[in-house]
Amino acid sequence: MVMEELFRRGIMTMGPSRHDPSKIVGVFNKDFAAQLPARRQRAMETLRWMAGEWDTVNTVPASAANPAYTETGTGAFTLCEKENWICRGRDGSAKPHLTFDPFSGQYMYVLTEGAYGILRSPGWNGNRLVFAGHMTMIGIDCEWRLTLSKRSADEFHYLNEELLPSGQWSPIDQWLFTRKK
Repeated sequence: MVMEELFRRGIMTMGPSRHDPSKIVGVFNKDFAAQLPARRQRAMETLRWMAGEWDTVNTVPASAANPAYTETGTGAFTLCEKENWICRGRDGSAKPHLTFDPFSGQYMYVLTEGAYGILRSPGWNGNRLVFAGHMTMIGIDCEWRLTLSKRSADEFHYLNEELLPSGQWSPIDQWLFTRKK
């Protein structure tokens, strides 16, 4: 009942078609839509600090099939798409990664390469954003939770977890990001 809900919430209303003004069709409510850019901009300001170059430490726990290990590297985040996204990567390889959806009021964590999915977060709780949803991770479907913890403007942490059949969350890996000096 998506259309019903869009009209009920006032997101859409009836009005003239942009292709044929003599036809009355569903259109975005201009008063509602006018609020969206400012709402998104305020939310994106809470992520602006992520832009920059980062040293990374990825820690993976042991499992029945692998020993525990740690790998170091670097990463980069930029503001992109008219500052409506935090993109992951450098230069021409940057991919949209984090944004705020002003319609739903949720932050979105998007992966589209190797791992695929859109995780959602209702918003900041102190210094944390907790994202959850269905993900395909290198061909394996799972329910995923990612907790982004801002430790300072120069350090943050990702904890990735999967939902086990028992209903418990189990760590997949964690990432520590430290701003390059």
